[in-house]
Amino acid sequence: MNQKNRLISGLSLNKLADLLISAKTTLTALLVSVGAPVWMIGWLVPIRESGALLPQVLISVYLRNHVERHKVWRLGMFTQAFSVMGIIASVTLFSGFTAGMGVLLSLVILSIGRSACSLTVKDIEADVAKKGKRGNLIGIASTISGLVTLCIAIPLVVFEGALSSNMLLVILCASLLSFAATLICVWPIKTRVDTGDKSRDTFSVDFDSTVYKFIFVRGLFVHSALVAPYFMIERDGDVQELLPIYIGAEALAALLSSIIWGKIADKSAKLTLQLSGVLALFACLGLLALDSTSIFISAFLFFVLSIAHAGVRTGRKTYSLDVKEGHERTELVGFSNTAIGLILLGFGALYATLTSILSFTVVYIMAVMLVLAILATVILPNEK
Repeated sequence: MNQKNRLISGLSLNKLADLLISAKTTLTALLVSVGAPVWMIGWLVPIRESGALLPQVLISVYLRNHVERHKVWRLGMFTQAFSVMGIIASVTLFSGFTAGMGVLLSLVILSIGRSACSLTVKDIEADVAKKGKRGNLIGIASTISGLVTLCIAIPLVVFEGALSSNMLLVILCASLLSFAATLICVWPIKTRVDTGDKSRDTFSVDFDSTVYKFIFVRGLFVHSALVAPYFMIERDGDVQELLPIYIGAEALAALLSSIIWGKIADKSAKLTLQLSGVLALFACLGLLALDSTSIFISAFLFFVLSIAHAGVRTGRKTYSLDVKEGHERTELVGFSNTAIGLILLGFGALYATLTSILSFTVVYIMAVMLVLAILATVILPNEK
């Protein structure tokens, strides 16, 4: 198997693991099922996302004098697999507050491992695929992972009655196996990056305006992820019934849209962000205007949101891959991801506070933020 096929297989397995242990679906249902306090659910997405982003500026500084990026990626993947074992142990041995805290702490560890992988995999992708081909690479991997996840979700829906008591455990174990398979698949790939001036061993920031514009726009687009748990919360129903349907909807979205998003991103990552932002806004408006208690409407709107979020991820990943080269790209990704982590925590705290004092859902505010995100893309320079 050549390096490109190995990378596509590894990315597919990694995305499969991410889909199966998604904070928006599986972990939300998990905390509800173990009787964890409701406030913990609101912290799942911020911890998952910000925990994967905050350490990246420090990791990028560390990598200035470490050219072998594959070694850091391997360590990150080991860490993620270990943390899934912690989540499984938490919900198997405990319940209520204790189980919830175990899940959140394990999620922090998982996010740190994901941080190392997210930063170094960009170097691996850029090494294996040339500019103009990277969006397609990401799209193919997302499509494959969507297909495999859908094959897992369909039996969960069909046999929901027989599997309900063990469904969450099956999904967690499948995610653990996917992380392990990712590590095995990508292990032979070795990536070395020219770090340029090795005398720079102190932390310094010297970015042009493109980086700050990218952070501002991407900071607004985080609402395509933050709004997702509200699609499950807004519908009163059994989370065991909703979970496989939502996982299937997210997988189907990745299957049908990822290659298309990848091809659009290879033409213009900025256009990808604009189009996916409009779709995310449409899903939010649908949630606000339609009968979200209907499982069919709820699943359809979550499906549309998942297509939109796939586009946001592909667009911002391709933009960061193409707008800079070499270690400049590593530092752009690291610095911007750390900034986004702080933004996510800020928004997470804001919405957790507003949820308890507002008489209306915070989805209205998130929809306004998405409008601002779409408009703000005009300040981004073209990356091609």
